[in-house]
Amino acid sequence: MSTEKLICGLNETQITELKAQHGLLIEGTVKQGDNEYKAIFKEPDFKTLEATGAIAKNNEIKGTKALFDNCLVAADDAIKQRDFLQLKAVECVANHMNSFSVSVKNL
Repeated sequence: MSTEKLICGLNETQITELKAQHGLLIEGTVKQGDNEYKAIFKEPDFKTLEATGAIAKNNEIKGTKALFDNCLVAADDAIKQRDFLQLKAVECVANHMNSFSVSVKNL
């Protein structure tokens, strides 16, 4: 029996191939009670951020769904099937953006 840990049904080799195709990948986890759901997102580029931001100005849910659709690489079946899980999973992309720190210095 294999002890290889799968993420969204993908093994390490498959994830490495996806990294080569999409660049940086974000693993997101949504917890509900004792259940844990995983999704893998690619980091959004300016084009995606601009488009989804424009959509969100008129409808935040549609903008969030567009971000999910444009950045999702893989997800557990439950996330694919449940709208609210999709909304929560895409928060991982926002949390990723907020994980950067910056510093400034006057010259």
